[in-house]
Amino acid sequence: MWASLLPVSRNGRVVAAASGVDAVAVGMFLAAATLYFVGVVGIPAVAVGGALTAANVLGLLSPAPFGALAGRIGALPVYVGLTLVRAAGFVAYAFVDTYAGYFAVTCLVTAATRAAMPLLQVIVGELEPDDLRTRTMASLRAVSNIGMTAGFLLAAVVQAAGSAAAFLALFVFNGAAFVVVALLIGRAGRRAAPHAPSRPADPADPAPADPAPAAGPGPSPWRDRRFVTAALANSVLLLNDSILFVLVPLWMTEQAGLPGGASSVVLAVNTVLTVVLQVYVARFARGVTAAVRLLRLAAVPLVLSCLLFASADGRGVAVALVVVVLAVVALTVGENLHAVAAWELSYEMAHPRSRPQYLSLFSMGMSAQLIVGPFLMTAFVLPAGPAGWLLLALLFVAATAAFSLSARRSPSSAAPVPPASAVPAAAAS
Repeated sequence: MWASLLPVSRNGRVVAAASGVDAVAVGMFLAAATLYFVGVVGIPAVAVGGALTAANVLGLLSPAPFGALAGRIGALPVYVGLTLVRAAGFVAYAFVDTYAGYFAVTCLVTAATRAAMPLLQVIVGELEPDDLRTRTMASLRAVSNIGMTAGFLLAAVVQAAGSAAAFLALFVFNGAAFVVVALLIGRAGRRAAPHAPSRPADPADPAPADPAPAAGPGPSPWRDRRFVTAALANSVLLLNDSILFVLVPLWMTEQAGLPGGASSVVLAVNTVLTVVLQVYVARFARGVTAAVRLLRLAAVPLVLSCLLFASADGRGVAVALVVVVLAVVALTVGENLHAVAAWELSYEMAHPRSRPQYLSLFSMGMSAQLIVGPFLMTAFVLPAGPAGWLLLALLFVAATAAFSLSARRSPSSAAPVPPASAVPAAAAS
């Protein structure tokens, strides 16, 4: 089974190894960092929350300038540079003993992380032929889920040690881990060669646009109304993340009366299903037509999960326990179908010569969701009861319709051009 989760190509497996190391390091940090800075350094919890909010706002803005830079000099060097910034940031955490230091380092690491995320998709597109690109992205997500879980378990060892030295060793380990990530991605990128598309054209897809010149600046994604609409709709569909990690645990304890530990079991169900499903569903999203079909299919389990939660409100613990399992399974299926469709559509809709800029804009939806989502869930959806869940269901339907329509009307931009990292800097500028 493990072999079936990995990318098919050698370069893809190198990138998957880097993603696994990245996820282990991030998982360790997420599970242990707050305890260290609140319990050992003595920063108030509310101040930590404020720093994370500010960092997420900065993370919303950071992809745009680095996407533009990647459009000029290539995605690979920018990604490697941002990964080394992350490495330095995690090591810097070991020397933080004031709130100002924590604030600055957290903003730096978060901004670099969010800016790097869309560039990895660009790099995968340059490394892999068309028929393997989305499958490789799915493999990276499956590997990352496994790595994140391993990081959580390793962090438990650090927490059990209970010493400042153990936490500091974790930060140094993370710094070294991201140096390894940079080396692995750099190695894969250096071995890559431009490839011709290997996926036959789908006759149902939109007609290709006129071939683009091989070099020169591409159009701005901010002027592409269809792509901006798709990015906004995608940010709404990404609310499934806030539902799972914010709303569901609160609903289970406050509305359903379930024990707090039950939410951990539910999250484990999500992780296991994601590992099992992600690579499998990737085969159904090759080309715009297939990806739009998959996107529309994703809306069904997402809406179903909302309806299940709405129906269980006030029905008692036994009903709530059954419903929450079924609803989280539906939510996870919808999440995985949506993720695969979004990868394929965002890549296909992006102009070839502006792909880093386009995908950086598209990735801003996740940062926006991390800022708006928790507030929406706690301030509106949870207090509203069943009406709140029905509102979420309507949002999912509307966002799916807007995304699908934008993708259908967007001209295909699959004109063969060399990958951004293969274009000399002077020509790309």
